Amino acid sequence: MPALQNPRHERYAQLIFTSLCNGEPKTYSQSYIEAGYRARDTDRTHRSAQASSSRLLSKVIHRVRELQELAARNAAESVEKMVKELNEIQMEARNDKAHAAAVSAIATKAKLLNLPTEQSTQNIDFKQARNMQDVGRKLLQSVGFREPDDVSIAEAIAANDEFIKVLCKIRDDAQQLTLEHDE
Repeated sequence: MPALQNPRHERYAQLIFTSLCNGEPKTYSQSYIEAGYRARDTDRTHRSAQASSSRLLSKVIHRVRELQELAARNAAESVEKMVKELNEIQMEARNDKAHAAAVSAIATKAKLLNLPTEQSTQNIDFKQARNMQDVGRKLLQSVGFREPDDVSIAEAIAANDEFIKVLCKIRDDAQQLTLEHDE
């Protein structure tokens, strides 16, 4: 539905909607006065503003509800679109064997969906790992992947193997430099 014909009615509806969204303790009479209406009485309680704002609210409540529905739809649509895009990124990352990017996409999706992502790494004890499956599972859990599947565990093991190879190369290169330096 388009904006209300009367601009002050629309302004009042927008102010009520904004105060509801932001959790502001603004009264309806304050919104009534902010929308450009005047209180007939001059005392601090603005009783006429309270009565008038109550009458006006009954006329514009449908617009306030409409604004709330529109905001809810837009929020859901935005999250849906982002999750869909992150799913695509995750699949591309897995296909390219870009494990860090895949894990990052998963973590970002979890944040968007308000899923718990932080797990204390103190609870993850690698000493209890009996095999490489356990190591892969614990590696993924250490970055917030609570229930890794077998494919993800296999990818984590492969990433760990690559990581170990790089570490060994760094060690070997450093030892080679030390040997050359000693001679």
